[in-house]
Amino acid sequence: MPPLLWMMSATAVLSALSGGVMALRLVRQVGYVIAVGAGIRIGAAFFDLLPESVELMGGRATMAMAFAAVGFLAFYVIEKVTLLHLGHETATELDHDDAAHRHVGLIGAGAMSVHSLLDGVAMAAAFQASPELGFVVGLVVVIHRFSDGIGIVSLLLANRVPRSTAMRWVFLVSLAPVLGVAVTAFFVIPDTVLGALLATFAGFFLYVGAAELLPEAHRNEGSRWVIAATLAGVAAVMLMSVGLEPQL
Repeated sequence: MPPLLWMMSATAVLSALSGGVMALRLVRQVGYVIAVGAGIRIGAAFFDLLPESVELMGGRATMAMAFAAVGFLAFYVIEKVTLLHLGHETATELDHDDAAHRHVGLIGAGAMSVHSLLDGVAMAAAFQASPELGFVVGLVVVIHRFSDGIGIVSLLLANRVPRSTAMRWVFLVSLAPVLGVAVTAFFVIPDTVLGALLATFAGFFLYVGAAELLPEAHRNEGSRWVIAATLAGVAAVMLMSVGLEPQL
């Protein structure tokens, strides 16, 4: 593996940590942080994950959309089943809403960690193709890691997870791309499989952004500025994807 790949992996770690710390420091404006995180999740699904999955699956857009639907509906079912399960288990011990929200937040954080690992896989695969492509993809990953640092904190805060736990998850998510790079040195994921995974995560991001983060953001702050923050998050990802994505 080229030294530049490891340098960009380390930069991605610092980028994610910086985003997470910034989000935690803005805890008084948590509604706006959550709204930006929602926009980032939704924007990443439409402008990053879905287009990449279609390309990896040989242009089969219908198949990619099918996997996205599976991801969306699977997380919906997992969340609702989890809420019902926790409702029975914790009714006499914990507040149902708090316990259920924390559990869902941790499930979401785990899924986002897997997505971050796949970012490392994608970055390493791009470097295997060519140093130029690897550099561009690596730059996109570094920038997206900053937004993911914000996104992971916004998801966990929205689900009432303590700040200390949120920071531990930020650290874990920040290291995941490095693990992805290391794994790629020994295993090669077929393009079709990787495309299906990315599409599934696109559906997950859409569900988290629209059904989890946005309602929580609107409960915390005024609607006008929440809308603006959400659109800003979507626009940021769109501009990064359009401006930095290699034209192949």
